[in-house]
Amino acid sequence: MTPRISLLFWLCATAPAFAQPAPRAPAPRAPAPRPTAAPAAPAVADDLAAFERDLDALFTSGGMTADQAASRAGAASPTVRRRVAELDAAVAQLEAAELARVPLVSAKASYTRLSHIDPPMFGGMTLGTALENAYLAEAQLVVPLSDYLLRFPRVIDAARLGAESARFGKRSSEIGAGQDARLAYYEWVRARLQVLIAQRQLIQVQRTLDQVRALAEVQRLSKADLMRVESQAADADQVVAQLEFLARLREEQLRLLIGAPSSEALAIGEDIRPDVEVGTIAPLDDLVGAARRQRLEFKQLDTGIQAKQTQRDAEQANLLPRLSAFGTADYADPNQRVFPQADEFKLTWQVGAQLTWTINDALIARTSQRRIAAEANELRADRENLERGTRLEVLSAQQAVSLAQHALATTQKGLAAAQESYRVRKELLNAERATAVELVDAETELTRARIAALNARVDLRVARAQLDHAVGNDAR
Repeated sequence: MTPRISLLFWLCATAPAFAQPAPRAPAPRAPAPRPTAAPAAPAVADDLAAFERDLDALFTSGGMTADQAASRAGAASPTVRRRVAELDAAVAQLEAAELARVPLVSAKASYTRLSHIDPPMFGGMTLGTALENAYLAEAQLVVPLSDYLLRFPRVIDAARLGAESARFGKRSSEIGAGQDARLAYYEWVRARLQVLIAQRQLIQVQRTLDQVRALAEVQRLSKADLMRVESQAADADQVVAQLEFLARLREEQLRLLIGAPSSEALAIGEDIRPDVEVGTIAPLDDLVGAARRQRLEFKQLDTGIQAKQTQRDAEQANLLPRLSAFGTADYADPNQRVFPQADEFKLTWQVGAQLTWTINDALIARTSQRRIAAEANELRADRENLERGTRLEVLSAQQAVSLAQHALATTQKGLAAAQESYRVRKELLNAERATAVELVDAETELTRARIAALNARVDLRVARAQLDHAVGNDAR
């Protein structure tokens, strides 16, 4: 029997015979014919067809799937938008680090009004002219030679690694948002299916109640049995209301995660009735090893640790003297290098090299190195926590898949037993060999079996999605 046919079998069997007419008393010494049994078959077929139509209407071809919900979640997640902003900041920092390699070029133009003084005199002679206006146009070029060798390459590498780590963080947040949306989608599907089952259960109890009332009117059932079924009908109605509220809550959660407006109608496009192929699950150590290689959280932390190490190496350059080459051109009136000064523009220039060392820079570099080393140790601790958490997460998902597979098999057996129990109780009630209370109990057990079978199928999809996420298969 194929998986689809097997599932249809248990779904078909969840529509028991409700619409049977009130049974008649069997003739003495002739219980076999039972005239009420023959009209029951069309009612069962009609109820089955209605249930199948409800299922087909729930799963629509143009509806949304779990993968579609996951793909929409990335654009709607505030966490992802924050990661995008962090990536933009990291890219800007990288660009600033690369621009630091450009030699320092500066230009200055000034005008100065000088107070009047008498020109200097020597031996009765006037030397030069006391100028009252000064003009200056200056250009300067500084090339930090030692930084090109010791500092800039490490600073740029650290900024590049920081940007790469930010990209991993952004992509990891997108995957996490998609995983949350995928799980919320399956919970929404679960709630919608439970509403459908509860509604069918309510119809079942109401039809049973009509039948019991007919029997009570002819005094073939006690009033206590009638009140028990009426209580069951009220409980079923309350369950429907509760599950409808839950389904609306799950839908609203999904809308928030995928950014769907209230005007957008959501429909289920993923039919969960077919079986899910899980395949052979690898051993725990192999799965954890795959998670270390594939999960972006590990790549983000490893890249961040490497960036911190590179930053620490870059600070080492501040402990050493700094060698720079410089050049300056002055076009001034008067030019300070010309003697005697005259009211005219003169061009002068100078080039040279200088070696500087600032004790304050060295002291700050030491503290910066300790700070960066501490930040790297923080990331190493985060990675160790991630590795521990990943192992437990993979183990939990691995066990969840196995339990869901086992539950899928056992709930099918329980559903078949509940179906048969209900059928027998129904026939015994028609033959006046069972009470309405027993039938109500059988109906309750059948509903529980339906929900258990439903949850097993949803749980298997959820467990498989969690295992793929824990191992990092969704990051490939």
